[in-house]
Parts: sequence; structure tokens; C-alpha cells
Amino acid sequence: EVRPVSVFTLGVVGAVLGLLSGLTGVGGGIFLSPLLLWQRWANVRTISGISAWFIWVNSIAGLIGVMQKGATLPSNLPLWVICVLIGGSIGAHYGARHLNHVWIKRALSVVLLIAGGKMLLAV
Repeated sequence: EVRPVSVFTLGVVGAVLGLLSGLTGVGGGIFLSPLLLWQRWANVRTISGISAWFIWVNSIAGLIGVMQKGATLPSNLPLWVICVLIGGSIGAHYGARHLNHVWIKRALSVVLLIAGGKMLLAV
């Protein structure tokens, strides 16, 4: 059951998680998804969509920050973008129409475990 939450609380949580993801170099959705599930602020399908947008916005902000420091983008970036768009479209289609919430939770768990493992190994 989804519990209501104030817009102010969501704004503060979003700002803190954005800062945390920027400091750690990990997409904010990795922190946001478990929090939304734990607090029951949204259902699994909604959390999947929110996290995707949150990660996208944080990624764009990080990219802008890196470019402002004079970094150049990889020449194969357009190919990566095309692959991400195709993979994201396929995932969104199956997640919205074919997978039940149990499988979405399992997939989210795998992603979180991989992200957590990467953070532990990077120390």
C-alpha cells in the first residue's frame, strides 16, 4: 500500500540524493529506489519510472559538469546513446506490459547488488 508523502519531503530527499550521487559518482536512482520502496511512497512500476528519470537528470548534470571542466566526449558516444535508447525502450515495454511486480523487484535487486558491489570494489 502506497503512503502519502509531502512535496517538501520529496524535494529535500531529491536534493540530498542528488548531492550524494554526485559525490559518489553513482546514479541517484540506486539510492532513490530502495528508499521509495522502504518508505512505500510509490508502487514498483512508478519507482522504476521515477528512478529512470532521476538517473537521467543526474547523468546530464554530471555530463555538463565534466564538460565545463574541458573534458571531451568519447567519439563512440552516439553509438552508446542509441544502444541505451533501444535497451531502455525494450525494458520499459516489458516492464510496463509483461512483467509483474515480483520480477521487477528482482531485477531492481540485481541492479542494486551490482551497484553496491562496484562501490565496495572501488574503495
